[in-house]
Parts: sequence; structure tokens; C-alpha cells
Amino acid sequence: MAVSKIQTGLRLNEKVYKKIKVLCTRERRSLNNLIEYVVQRYIEDYERANGPIPVDEVMD
Repeated sequence: MAVSKIQTGLRLNEKVYKKIKVLCTRERRSLNNLIEYVVQRYIEDYERANGPIPVDEVMD
């Protein structure tokens, strides 16, 4: 089953970009996959400390 994902642009400074590319190689992940994983982990940690983030608050 395909997963619907929203495409978004991301700007990174050059130093961060180069370091994350190294991590991608080490982790054998694509850049997009690694960033998605890191963001998901951050959200999980945040919610564990602060409670659920209500997505109703998000405005398009």
C-alpha cells in the first residue's frame, strides 16, 4: 500500500548538509529518509516530555 507524503523544500547550510550526507552513507539511508526519521524521533521525544501535539492546530 502506498503512503501519501507531502513534498516540501528544505534549506540547509552547507556544513549541516555535508555532515548529514556522511550520516546517510553510514546509515545506508537516503537524505529524505534520514531527515524524516530524525524529525519523527524528535516529535516522539517532544510528545513523551510534553504530551501529544494536536494536529488540529496546524494551519495549511
